[in-house]
Amino acid sequence: MKVYTNDRTTDRSSAERVKVGVADYAVAESGAELVTSGLGSCVGIALVDTDAGVAGLAHAMLPEAGEGGSTANKDRSTASESRRETDGGNPAALLEPGVAADDDPSEDEAKYVDTAVRGLLQAMVDAGADRSRIEARVAGGSAMFEFDSGAGGIGERNVAAAEEALTARGIPIVASDVGGDHGRSLTLDASTGALSVRRAHDDTHVL
Repeated sequence: MKVYTNDRTTDRSSAERVKVGVADYAVAESGAELVTSGLGSCVGIALVDTDAGVAGLAHAMLPEAGEGGSTANKDRSTASESRRETDGGNPAALLEPGVAADDDPSEDEAKYVDTAVRGLLQAMVDAGADRSRIEARVAGGSAMFEFDSGAGGIGERNVAAAEEALTARGIPIVASDVGGDHGRSLTLDASTGALSVRRAHDDTHVL
């Protein structure tokens, strides 16, 4: 089978687990599982076209890509804050592939919810999905720390950005598990579209 990610397409000969890192996305065919961990304030966006046997999973850090210098600088600062929140502040989460402290926001579409949704949808279409059949499941967006922000915390804004980006593209959100103050790990079954959510210090449930 082929696995489509934000920077490569690879051939895979057997069913397997495809790891999606922080600020990353991947698309796989029926028979595979897409997995990601360390979701704190980050949001996981799972898309599936079960008829085509194509599924995708994104792990985005921030709501939207900055436009202009001042916004980009603000987003870089917020990215650092988001990384501290990831997986409850677990330093190991910072070692996930695709994340660097000095990433240029304009060059990393998977880091931002709005551009990650756009890229993931295109990758799914490239893999044979029909946009009219794609359904979404959303998980994450926890409030790992308290912040005094009138615009809301990163997690809350990530969830809102995911809902907005998906709605704007006519993709229905059929289930979600968002908010709270705990980390999450996700497993997406590309065959059925079922999204298993394992909460930190809690059990696993399926969306």
